[in-house]
Amino acid sequence: MNLSIYMTLLRVDRPKAKNALKSLKALPKTWRNNTRIFYVANVFGEWDNCVWFEANDHDHAMNFVQNKISTIPGVNHTYTLPTSPIRKYFRR
Repeated sequence: MNLSIYMTLLRVDRPKAKNALKSLKALPKTWRNNTRIFYVANVFGEWDNCVWFEANDHDHAMNFVQNKISTIPGVNHTYTLPTSPIRKYFRR
């Protein structure tokens, strides 16, 4: 099976940022046996956080973003990008 890798950028409501980050940190490593989270990070600029993950396919990725990430209180906006790794620098 070819798994796809995604990055979802998040915009968070400032007054709810602390609780949103707490929820992001508490995300399980695997969600519904079809999505695996690599990491959650703070980012600078127009976006506040990002989540890198892999999913079995686009449908599972969108399900994860819409039903898990977007439901976190304080997350105002998400932007998901499928990615295509060029070179792997570490082993999973």
